[in-house]
Amino acid sequence: MEPTNLAQRALDLVSVSSETGAEEAAIDAVASWLRPVADEVDQWVTPMADLESDPAYPGREVERDRVPVVAARISGSRPGPTVVLTGHVDVVPVGDPALWSRDPAGELDGDILYGRGSADMKGGIVAAVAAFTELAGGDRDFAGELRLVAVPGEEDGGTGTLAAIRRGWTGDLVIVPEPTSGPDGPQVVVAHGGALTYTIEVAGRSAHAAKRLEGESAIDHFLTVYREVQRLERELNEAERNPAMTATGLPYPTTVGVVHGGVWASNVMESLTAELRVGVTLDESIAEAEARFERTLREAIAGDSWLDANPPRIERTGAAFGSSSIDPSHPVVAALRDAADAVTGKRPGTIGVPYGCDMALWIREAGAACAVYGPGDVAHAHAVDEHVSITEIAAVADVLTRTVRALLR
Repeated sequence: MEPTNLAQRALDLVSVSSETGAEEAAIDAVASWLRPVADEVDQWVTPMADLESDPAYPGREVERDRVPVVAARISGSRPGPTVVLTGHVDVVPVGDPALWSRDPAGELDGDILYGRGSADMKGGIVAAVAAFTELAGGDRDFAGELRLVAVPGEEDGGTGTLAAIRRGWTGDLVIVPEPTSGPDGPQVVVAHGGALTYTIEVAGRSAHAAKRLEGESAIDHFLTVYREVQRLERELNEAERNPAMTATGLPYPTTVGVVHGGVWASNVMESLTAELRVGVTLDESIAEAEARFERTLREAIAGDSWLDANPPRIERTGAAFGSSSIDPSHPVVAALRDAADAVTGKRPGTIGVPYGCDMALWIREAGAACAVYGPGDVAHAHAVDEHVSITEIAAVADVLTRTVRALLR
């Protein structure tokens, strides 16, 4: 597809509002591109209640009752493996539009497309659709099948990917064109951490501020908990040995994102609630990470007289992102690197990243081999003036096309 057409298609998709929980219009747009070229297109809605009862249900950050997905396939001339190109259409909220220097609903400036979701990951979706379209219009002299799956709900745990897997839209080899670019262009992600969201409630005892010593400040006791959380984060990261992950500097960050407490400035704070994000290591499942964090935190604060008498409430809430990895020498990784070298003249490296994505569900639930490679820099994702290069989208589309041809040779 010509860069001009890619640019228009990417702009069109960014202009479709698709915050997590309201992605149907974006799924419709992708479906409209697939129907003229695919052998089969399957567009459906999975009730959220069906996923909530699934053992692998990842949780969610927003309320929803529907999970819309579209999947398509083309078949080669003979039997062979199944390759899946897949990505998510949902985006995080824009925030304050006044902070943007460009239109968050989409604006082209030369080679650069601005807008929420441009990098994460509508540019990648457009590249994947372009590769699918190119292969669909060719001579089909390949073995096996190519599938494209566009999902919602990645930003709050992966409900869309779980819905696709449970409907049978899986494969042997999966490529997710999430943003993996940097100074040397897109790299191949072979390992990523996961994350859990927790709510911790710490009790205090109220008193008049003038008689502070007669109360127990919840914030003081939360700081005791927080110091132990920081120590556990340090120990978790020091124990990591996978070179792709250690190269990130902090593979499994712990972040306190929300704190609420107190009712009056002249009162000793009687309770405090904090929401935090903790890491999931490569070698543990979500359930194992949950058990490990809760056990180690309770052990760490044992012996504090106030916290022993008034145990904090520690509850996992919101979404859960699994971790996963692939052998850097796997054929799907090698094919991506060879194709990128041929297209760009630069052989990409293999890297680890400290954030979760749908790669974990494809590996852990679908049993597929999966790698991540796509346009855009994750540093621009979720940020003011999020943007992606059209030239890079076109290059990734070419890389994906070459990679699929090699894998289905």
